[in-house]
Amino acid sequence: LCLIKQYTIADNLHRIATIDILHLSNLVFELVLLNRFGISVQLHNGEFHLENHFFLVQICNVGLKAMILLHIAKNEQLLHLEMDDFSVIEDDFKTYDKEFQVDLKSKEEIDLLVFGLEGEEGKLASILMQIHQQPTEEKLSGWFLKLQDELQNVKTFYSSLAKVVSSDRYYRYHELFRHITQKIVCVAAILIFFTQRHLLTRSEAAEILGVAEREENGFHLDLEDYLHAILLSTSEFCRFAVNFATFGHYERVDDIADILGKISAAFRLLNFKSGNLRKHYDTLKYSLNKVEEVKYNLTIRGLRKYSEQEK
Repeated sequence: LCLIKQYTIADNLHRIATIDILHLSNLVFELVLLNRFGISVQLHNGEFHLENHFFLVQICNVGLKAMILLHIAKNEQLLHLEMDDFSVIEDDFKTYDKEFQVDLKSKEEIDLLVFGLEGEEGKLASILMQIHQQPTEEKLSGWFLKLQDELQNVKTFYSSLAKVVSSDRYYRYHELFRHITQKIVCVAAILIFFTQRHLLTRSEAAEILGVAEREENGFHLDLEDYLHAILLSTSEFCRFAVNFATFGHYERVDDIADILGKISAAFRLLNFKSGNLRKHYDTLKYSLNKVEEVKYNLTIRGLRKYSEQEK
C-alpha cells in the first residue's frame, strides 16, 4: 500500500509519471479539457493544475486505494485546444443535433399512429373474443362483417405512416410498428379463412393494410411480419377448434385441422435454421397437435363423419 499526500514533477514534460495506489476502489474521474495552462482538471478529491511548467498533483484523501496513470505530453500543444479547432467541432455537433431532433420528431409521430393502431387492434380483439364465446352459425356472419368493417379503419393509419416513414428509413423505424402490424394481419388471416376458405396471401394482407407488398414499392408489408402473423393465427385457429367442438360445429374442426396441416407443410419449405421466426414456428407444432387431439376425440365418440378421402 502506498500512501501519497503530495507529488510534484518539476520541469520535465518528456517524462511519464506513474503513481501507483494499490486496490482500486470507488474512484470517479471527471475529465475537463485543458484549453490552456491554468485550467483545472478535477480528480475526485484531488486536483490537477499547471503552474510555470510544474505539474502539481494534490491528492487530499490520504489512504485512497487506486491506480492512477499520468501521461505527460511531450509537447505543450497536446494540452492546448485552439478555439478555431473547436468551432469546427461545434458546427458538426449542431448539425448532428438537427438530425437528432428530426429523428425524434419522426418517432413521436410514429408512436401516435401506433397508439391509434393499437386502439383499432383492441376493437378487433374484442370481436374475436365474442366469436370465441358464442361461435354459433347464426351469429358468425355478423361477427365477420364487423371484423371486415373494423379492418377498413386501419388503412388511414398506415397511409399516415407511409408519409412519415420514407422508404430509405423504413427499417430504422420498423421496430416501432412491426408487432401491431403482425396482430392486425393475424386477424385478417382469420377473417379470410372463414369467409373465403383459403390462407391469406401476402398481397391480400398488403391490400387490406393499404400498403405495398414489396420493399421496392415503398412503405410495404415486411415478409417476416406476414409470416409471423400467419403463425400467430394458428394459435387462434387452435382455440377456435376447441370452441367449435364445444358448440357442435364439428365440420369446422375438420376445416381448421386441414388449414393448419397446409400451413405446417408450407413452412417446412422455408429454410430458416434460427431466429425468432424459427422459434415462432415451433409453436405451430403444438397448435397442430392440439387440433388433431380434438379431431381424434370427436371421431372416437362418433361425433364427426369421415370425409370421402378418409373413407
